[in-house]
Amino acid sequence: MRQPQAVWQRPAVAVDRIPDSQTGKMHCNRGTLRLLTLIIVCLSAGLGRADAPSRMGREAGKVENFLLLDHEGKSRELYRQTSARAVVLIFTTSGCPIIEKSTSTIKALRDQFASRGVVFWLVDSNTDDDAKTVREEARNFAIDLPVLLDHTQSVARSVGATRTAEAFCIEPKSWKLFYRGAIDDRLGYGTEKQHASHAYLENALNNFLAGKKIKPARTEVKGCLIHFETPVQTEQK
Repeated sequence: MRQPQAVWQRPAVAVDRIPDSQTGKMHCNRGTLRLLTLIIVCLSAGLGRADAPSRMGREAGKVENFLLLDHEGKSRELYRQTSARAVVLIFTTSGCPIIEKSTSTIKALRDQFASRGVVFWLVDSNTDDDAKTVREEARNFAIDLPVLLDHTQSVARSVGATRTAEAFCIEPKSWKLFYRGAIDDRLGYGTEKQHASHAYLENALNNFLAGKKIKPARTEVKGCLIHFETPVQTEQK
């Protein structure tokens, strides 16, 4: 059976400014038609900056399917996780000190929620990180979670990830997010608490599994910046 491929998700467009009508004695209806045509063309073409990741899929909040290889060469497809109660994606990259210091917390959460049907995956969207580099990083820091290699950065763009250590919690019934943000507040830029004051990810998972409202459902993330490569532009003749 043919395996689905990870497809680059075109960035969504924010129309920040609509140009004025051309000067001259142009009929009002004609000018309106030109503006509507411009908006439709921009939205359908999916134009946008390469360093501005796209929003979620066409259905608001829904995470698009993807299939990636992990650092051990095993295929991981999101929409095959139908037996899971939740899927947690945490973005990473080699050499990020915040991820390195978060590893023990991530592993503890994985162990805590595994029996309750929660799947944890790390996602590496750094184009410079090959499988060998990631395997060495995993060995050095005793990372025993799957690290998915998002070489095309399609997954990061699709969900709008911009920094490492950001968690995306997905409900398999609808494939929608129920939490996005920090793991906790223990680590910051050049700061480190002995203990976290707010266990954001743990609380979100506990509340979700208990059928309770998740609050907060979005938190600020402090992690290493994900650099997005500029797609190759084809010359139009």
